[in-house]
Order: sequence, then structure tokens, then C-alpha cells
Amino acid sequence: MRFPVQETLPFEDLPEVPTASPWCQRWREGKHSWAHVRDGGFDARRYTVDVIPDAEPAKGFVLAHHYSGSYPAVTVQFGLYDVVDGERRLCGVAVFGVPVSTAVLTKPLPELRP
Repeated sequence: MRFPVQETLPFEDLPEVPTASPWCQRWREGKHSWAHVRDGGFDARRYTVDVIPDAEPAKGFVLAHHYSGSYPAVTVQFGLYDVVDGERRLCGVAVFGVPVSTAVLTKPLPELRP
């Protein structure tokens, strides 16, 4: 499988770029890189999002590519699928679970009631 050439940002140790940026962050095998939209970066027209009912595809993807190398307790998981060629290819996963502590939500949102 060939991936587009990914440029380096002109910044050092930049953890995140605002979503209005023409750059997008990529994760592959636990390492991040950056790609410019003109060079194959994120184009929403190419993708669809669906619930992943079975844990295995999401778990395998996360374990292979996320920097933590672990999989959390899951409530619901979503897959980002590339559909540009008429095939559904899993290329991203969002996993939502139950936090281990209410402080995960109440510390940044003190008015929130558990």
C-alpha cells in the first residue's frame, strides 16, 4: 500500500493544529505525522462514519495505530471509512467509554452533575 508523501510542519513539537488549518495529523503504527490537504489530506467527501457493532475491527485498529497501545472500556465505537473507490476501508476509529472517574468530566465542566 502506498501512502502520500507527508511533509514536516515548520514548527517543533506542535501537538495539534486548529481544524481550520490546511494541515491534518495522521497516526500510523503509534507515530504521528502531518499532511497538507493538497497532498491527500482529509477531504470529507471521501468518507462516511458508521457505528462499529463488533469490537474486533475497532480494537485491532486502535491497538495497531494509537500511541497508547491499549484499548479502553467501550460504550460505543465509530469507524471512519474511506469510500472513494466504492469499497469501505476502515481508516479511523473513535471509541467512547465510561470514564474511570467523574472528575474526568466535572473538573473541566464544574457545573455538570454526574
